[in-house]
Amino acid sequence: MDSNLLVRALKTEEKSREVDDTNVEPGSVQQIDPSLNQRITWRFDTHIIPWLFGIWLLAFIDRSNIGNARIDGLATDLKLDGNKFNIALTVFYIPYVLVDVPSNWVVKYFGANRYLPGLLIAWGIVGTCTGFVKGYKGLLVCRFFLGLCEGGLLGGMILYLSMFYRRHELLFRIGMFYCAAPLSGAFGGLLATGLAEIRHAGYNRWPWIFIVEGLITIGYGLVVVFFMPATPSDARFLSELEREAAVHRMGLDAHGATPTSKVESETFSWHWVLFILSPFSFPQSFRVWDTTASRPSYSQYPRTWQASSRSFYALSHQIRLKLEDQL
Repeated sequence: MDSNLLVRALKTEEKSREVDDTNVEPGSVQQIDPSLNQRITWRFDTHIIPWLFGIWLLAFIDRSNIGNARIDGLATDLKLDGNKFNIALTVFYIPYVLVDVPSNWVVKYFGANRYLPGLLIAWGIVGTCTGFVKGYKGLLVCRFFLGLCEGGLLGGMILYLSMFYRRHELLFRIGMFYCAAPLSGAFGGLLATGLAEIRHAGYNRWPWIFIVEGLITIGYGLVVVFFMPATPSDARFLSELEREAAVHRMGLDAHGATPTSKVESETFSWHWVLFILSPFSFPQSFRVWDTTASRPSYSQYPRTWQASSRSFYALSHQIRLKLEDQL
């Protein structure tokens, strides 16, 4: 017997023993035709990634526009003396970190195709309201709720992609939408420069940065909700054959990552949470993220490098990665 055929037969026998709760007939694992698999992946790339790219772009624009607003009079009008501006930056990351892991549980029940646009619309409303604040306390409230709305975004997007792409395809797709982060600095700065010239109805310069950008985010969220499919089987841009193949290839990809191929049968385990918090894992994965919130104002305020412009985000980030393996 040819060696390649023997290896293939052994792999088929092994998979048939371990993956016994899928739709695949025991004793054989039907492989996806390479051309069909490539066509499915291309359709996902053109119908899902652009929407996620836009969501991530708006997320970074809306969280960093406070730096542009500071240059255009925010600190002066709201009397943000001392460390008040830095505190306003830090308040954003308190709910951002705390809601990250619970949000992944919520997205599993409500569906990422509805939950992610819902978050988009919610922080768009908060961003718009930021343009109407009249004092320091109002700014703190808006920043808190902005972090609350954006906290579950990254984990939800990665979890959403894992429903459509196989494991070896995920990293490149995450990198594709993550490219929106550095681009937000260019688009956000140019947009803020134009919006800061608006003086209308008693609101001059910086309020219009929040108001207009918030309205853009709301409008984008209302559009996205109609185009993001819940699962591969609900993707209207696929043919019937492509939908069946897309569902089947995800079943094959689940082999080895979970003891069951059915989502409703998966269970949560505290083992990975305790593992992340252990002294052997947490110090190695701990890192400090530099926020983009105050970066636009560095040119005008070169000494604003404060401790509050760092967020200790690694804990929830690492726990989320482990929990996504369970979900």
